[in-house]
Amino acid sequence: MEKSNITIIKQIPLFLIYCTERGLSNKTQENYQHYLKKFVHWLEMGKKENLLPHELTADDIWKYRLYLSRYQNEKGQPLKRVTQNYYLIALRALLGYFIAKDIVSLPPEKITLPKDAKSEKTIKFLNLEQIERLLLVPNTKTRKGLRDKAILATLIATGLKVNQLAKLNRNQLKDIPGEILPLIREYLKTRKDKNNALFINYQARKGSIGKRLTNRSIERIVNYYGRKINLPFFITPEILRWARAHVLLNEEIKVYNPQNHKVFVIKSYNKESIKTPSLNQEDKKELLPLWHIVENIINKEISWLKNAIPTMPENYKANPPFLKHDDSILRKIAIFIVGGKIKAAELNNEEKNKDLWDNLTEKEGINKINRHGQEWHKKMMDVIYEYFKLRRCNIILEPVLNYGRADLGIYLNQNNPLYVEISTVSLFKLWYNLSTMKNATFLIIPSENKVIELSI
Repeated sequence: MEKSNITIIKQIPLFLIYCTERGLSNKTQENYQHYLKKFVHWLEMGKKENLLPHELTADDIWKYRLYLSRYQNEKGQPLKRVTQNYYLIALRALLGYFIAKDIVSLPPEKITLPKDAKSEKTIKFLNLEQIERLLLVPNTKTRKGLRDKAILATLIATGLKVNQLAKLNRNQLKDIPGEILPLIREYLKTRKDKNNALFINYQARKGSIGKRLTNRSIERIVNYYGRKINLPFFITPEILRWARAHVLLNEEIKVYNPQNHKVFVIKSYNKESIKTPSLNQEDKKELLPLWHIVENIINKEISWLKNAIPTMPENYKANPPFLKHDDSILRKIAIFIVGGKIKAAELNNEEKNKDLWDNLTEKEGINKINRHGQEWHKKMMDVIYEYFKLRRCNIILEPVLNYGRADLGIYLNQNNPLYVEISTVSLFKLWYNLSTMKNATFLIIPSENKVIELSI
């Protein structure tokens, strides 16, 4: 190692270039530059602007820490312990740079962080009721209120970091859940500017009106609405980005390894095809995704369910009146799939020119009898009934479930009943029974060559 004749202050731009070479993010570099400014200011106050790296002593570090602990802003507010740590971390990174460049200096280990500092930074979470109250506060009759509600909803729905949200452009909406797109589009209708930024400033100060919102501006917006609903703690974008995940983990189902439905091609509808194969080791590996990725998986499962399962109309008599949209139930079922509470599979016929009717009756010699419903429904009821009868299964017509009835109940064994729904099905009935029953399998047969299997 050699002593450098370049002062510490002049070394800082070189340190930032080094950070770029190491591939550190622009945000990290900005933070280092910001937090080192105070150290530069402290050096200049003490007339140490010409201090060289090897001249920095442990006593200097102690005095700088004392300065940080006594510092107060123009409002008389001191620096929080956690904030003091940020300044020390930046300085420690600078010392690490000196070591990497073989420049004689204090080792980074000489700067230690208080052990109790992290205790100040405890993560708070919003519950479902607080989330709903928060989203009701912005005045959506104004463009600013529409923007603010869109910001809050996007943070909650996507789990984006504040800097990711600030960088969003109008043409980058593909990863945003469909449920909040109408809100964002309504906000964009109020925009007459040509700025590509998704969220812009409406405050006419320092010439910032019409420009992209900064991270700090978004933090202020979030905190403002948190105070409006009298939350017992300081609210940040970080709290919002995990709000939905926290509600889901505590009130719906734990999502550790996101799962999708499986698609199988079958030659014959036999006992082996009734149970979804177990997930292999590759499926079981820990994905640990960001929340917005999990959200996208849930939305894909919603789309699959919507396309795969023909449902009763929204005003179907067996649906409770509080259910306004099928999507709300589809989401609950999708969460069960993604969270692994139920296994979902789509069983398709291998040959496109053959349907389930031919597949089941082939070489079976099944007598076709009529039961109830429309012609296709009767045909499917007949063939499935006779198919399992030949296998000496106990079969019950219209068995009573925890909610409603199924078309057929087939009992392969006492511990794993099979319930068949032909053609349309009430989503509420399906969701309720999936939520409350154990060790059961639901077969939904929407067409001749497709079966949807949901196993609890």
